[in-house]
Amino acid sequence: MTQFLELAQVLDRISQTSSRTEKVNLIAEFLRNTSHDDMRSATLFLAGRVFAECDPRALNISWSGLVGSLRQLVDYSQKDFDKVYKGDTGDAVASLLGLMRVTRQEVLETEPLSIGRTASTFAAIASASGQGSRKKKETLMVRMLSEATPREAKYLVALLLSDTRTGVSEGLVAEGIAAAFMIGPVTVRRAWSLTGDLGEVAALASVGGKDELDRVSMVLFRPVKPMLATQATDLRELINSIGVPVALELKLDGARVQVHSDGQQVRLYSRSLTDVTDSLPDVAQAVRNEVSSKQAILDGEVIAIDPQGTPYLFQAVMTRFGRVQDVESKLKQTKLELRLFDVLMEGGKAFVDRPYAERRTVLEQIAPPDMIVERLVTSSDSDAERFFERSLQLGHEGLMVKKLDSTYVPGLRGKTWFKIKHTITLDMVIVGAEWGYGRRSKWLSDYHLAIRNEETDDYVMIGKTFKGLTDPEFESMTKRLLDIQTGKEGRVIKVRPEIVVEVLVSEIQESPTYDGGMTLRFARIARIRDDKRPEDATTLVELRRLYEARLQYKAT
Repeated sequence: MTQFLELAQVLDRISQTSSRTEKVNLIAEFLRNTSHDDMRSATLFLAGRVFAECDPRALNISWSGLVGSLRQLVDYSQKDFDKVYKGDTGDAVASLLGLMRVTRQEVLETEPLSIGRTASTFAAIASASGQGSRKKKETLMVRMLSEATPREAKYLVALLLSDTRTGVSEGLVAEGIAAAFMIGPVTVRRAWSLTGDLGEVAALASVGGKDELDRVSMVLFRPVKPMLATQATDLRELINSIGVPVALELKLDGARVQVHSDGQQVRLYSRSLTDVTDSLPDVAQAVRNEVSSKQAILDGEVIAIDPQGTPYLFQAVMTRFGRVQDVESKLKQTKLELRLFDVLMEGGKAFVDRPYAERRTVLEQIAPPDMIVERLVTSSDSDAERFFERSLQLGHEGLMVKKLDSTYVPGLRGKTWFKIKHTITLDMVIVGAEWGYGRRSKWLSDYHLAIRNEETDDYVMIGKTFKGLTDPEFESMTKRLLDIQTGKEGRVIKVRPEIVVEVLVSEIQESPTYDGGMTLRFARIARIRDDKRPEDATTLVELRRLYEARLQYKAT
């Protein structure tokens, strides 16, 4: 049995070093000493997760609810809290538990808090629903914190609020698994991409090593991470750099879906691996009627179109996507269609290791032409640029550029798929917000925007904006942000990095003001991307590449 205190101690040590190698070694040592029964949960906790990314369960604990519940344990005032709060709620709670008078009767003997008991409590919190669920969640949460030392409480609070700040990314934990059980990192990442569960990967590796992970395969109705594309700015230069011929596909203004079908049952998953089938019954039926394969996993996009076949804006798609109420009425208002562009499994056989050209041929054999994304294979710069202009005329975002020999690597943003857009847009994560002034004083309306640092999996702020949203969207966003609040300082609240927005910018500049070393000119939120995960946000490396490409363009 592994104690939660052991996890807290290793997280403390990890947070005190900047060496990636040392962090990996600390993770590896901890995992080697973790009991098999606790391996899955301990690995997820290390990565800052309570549940695996493929697991739909959620704790739904708010910052205000947690801070309020804490008063059942600790006799403190708001002034006391403000004194110890330095931007990290976990640190503040640890300080209060260590310094203030505990109002409950001290228990003479308490059983140490184990990883297993902690996981069970989190599961109970997530399962609480219906009338009285909030009280039940608070009771479970308070009981767990009452048994914790201040050091343990720091990380329990971080997990409750999904607000870990230890410099541990899931990628780093994957490296730790590889080091702990002497397995190649590529093998670990492959198994992770196919399961969507880093905890399961660690558990399998601890028992059977590389052989066990090699047996992991794609399973129907268990979604995998979608392959991602790297953003580029110059079509001609891109084609010349990656080699010809290349495949150019229309980049649609829709929502990514992964289709799983056994011929009768069809399930649709979002790019965050959420099951959205119930909100898209017409799309699921179209797959049953028109896709001939009986054992298939397909990648595609759902788009909204008008009676003339012209695509509507992305916002129209989101009125249907993921909806759980009024599905029938919205179905009548907005017609959605599926456009497929890849095959991950067909006939029960995985195709992810086959080249793109072969996968496309298979797709064309099992799906009708009007359900497949239009593409052009060419070696001509001029033909490519004409196709790029055609995408604009048709109302699409731009083009996808793919190497013909590219394999499908779930979760990877590599050098074989690229996206070229007609405008500069960045996928950014809201990490904080400020109450507005004047007419906007009742809303959180000035948003702190961040991109992802791939090295640490942290989010670094590079700008703010109050532009782009409508009044109803300001109102809705305020409610959402308050629900994921993790702290506040004056007029500013800090939030969990969960909400992704697509930001239109006129220019990217270097700036010493922000940790990312970059900032944006005339940033404006183009749309809220509820179909994307924070992990899908633009990275610091991508932003730097875009900045350098713009500099080079201006110099020519």
